[in-house]
Amino acid sequence: MKNNYRSTAQELLQDKQLNILNHPNSLKNKLFKKKKLVTVICASYNAEKTISKMIESVIDQTLGMENIELIIVDDCSTDKTTEIIQSYTNSYSNISLVKLKQNTGTPGIPRNIGIELATGRYISFIDADDWFHPNGLKTLSDILEETGDYYAVGKTIKVSTNGESIIGEWQSNKERRSVSPFDIPYFFYHLGPPARMVKSSLLYEHHIGFPEMKFAEDKLFFMDVLLNSPSVSTTKEIIYYANRLEENTQSLTRITSVLDKRFSDLKVIKHIKDKKLPVEQEKVLLNRIYEYDFLRTFDSMVFVNSKEKQKFFDLLGMAYETTKDLSYNFLENIEHPTYKLAMELYIEGQIEDFIKLFTWVKKDKYKKYVIQDNIAYFEVPFLTDERRFVEIAMFVRALDSYYSNNQFVQQVEVYSRNIEEINSILIRDRNRVDNEIECSLKFLPGSTSLAYFEVDVAAIEQLQNSAFTLFLKYADYKLANIKKINKTSINYKNKTLEFYITLANNLGLSIKTK
Repeated sequence: MKNNYRSTAQELLQDKQLNILNHPNSLKNKLFKKKKLVTVICASYNAEKTISKMIESVIDQTLGMENIELIIVDDCSTDKTTEIIQSYTNSYSNISLVKLKQNTGTPGIPRNIGIELATGRYISFIDADDWFHPNGLKTLSDILEETGDYYAVGKTIKVSTNGESIIGEWQSNKERRSVSPFDIPYFFYHLGPPARMVKSSLLYEHHIGFPEMKFAEDKLFFMDVLLNSPSVSTTKEIIYYANRLEENTQSLTRITSVLDKRFSDLKVIKHIKDKKLPVEQEKVLLNRIYEYDFLRTFDSMVFVNSKEKQKFFDLLGMAYETTKDLSYNFLENIEHPTYKLAMELYIEGQIEDFIKLFTWVKKDKYKKYVIQDNIAYFEVPFLTDERRFVEIAMFVRALDSYYSNNQFVQQVEVYSRNIEEINSILIRDRNRVDNEIECSLKFLPGSTSLAYFEVDVAAIEQLQNSAFTLFLKYADYKLANIKKINKTSINYKNKTLEFYITLANNLGLSIKTK
């Protein structure tokens, strides 16, 4: 039997416990309003500083406001949020405000109310502190109209005080039409509301709604959407801007603790297991939680610097318990070599080595690299035997460089078992999206490790002034930093030997007694 996560929203609407301005399903709207193509749903709470920008971004859509309805469900704000919204409802009959009488404590119920009231053929969600790209809704609705798919997603730009970056690039790295969600690598790894659009009939036919959770409700919701979408589409076009500016103190992503998030993920694990999915589908969904959510939590300074590490391990233990009745060994699905090693250490009770491993990952700036059979490995100083060497998926090291015939030429060496997945060299702005160029990587004849790339200086000159990072791009979206080894440290007997590059770009040696 399916969960009816929208039952609370339905009860609130049936009992008429809500104050609704410009009701989407009023008799007047049914008689005189043209049916909308897209419904945008927003849950708001104390968003007086950001709500106008969100609303204006909907009004300014190139799709045309006459084709859109915006439903804002306010979760009992105590500031001027509802007053600001009402100033728009007075001017736009297709902007609706639903005022809850009690705070629900979850984005799920307000969004579910929006789903119940929606009249559009398609539904898109937006947070009260974010905004759409002007072409966002038109881009996604055009794709769904063209393909007949139930779901489309595009690019989300995170806007922070330090600049812009792409969120979940794997879901928007290429144009795809009508493909299975399980055929897109890591497609289930970013499942927040931004930059996606869903056919509303899918939600009604399969009784899909947001659970009443403070965190991970969107993860569970969009898992259900994708499990019921035989085909989906993706686009490289920018759809959505996520506000992560420092002054945006009300962002739920910012104020929810990492431990609260992982506790919510335990509920998502139960939800997935209760579905009794085909094994290969279950593996994809559960591995997203075990590896990307739980183990990645330890790969952070939050854990490394925590004085309450046992709380992290308590939650990891709860997650591990959920693996014991699986019909397969979940460890075999963990891709990140360091995370797999960490989990093996945890299972064997080597907690101190587990802590040392992530402390070394986050704090050791001069990790030792070893090359064996054209594959690079980190050498973990405190482990022994085969565990001492952790494979690096793609290792790129800069060699000599020079300038000739208006070309900057950089020689590199590349070590990986996935050489055939290499796409290009990407020169990307550290603070701004769409200020970047790509060029080809060419291997020397007869070599699988020595390569070079050439960049036309005239092409570089066209970029806007900024600071850039050079990456090797592979598997369509994965990025490997290009290492420049400026220092090699050797501990020998009672001395430390350091070979390094001087300020004059000469090779130097420093010898110090420990």
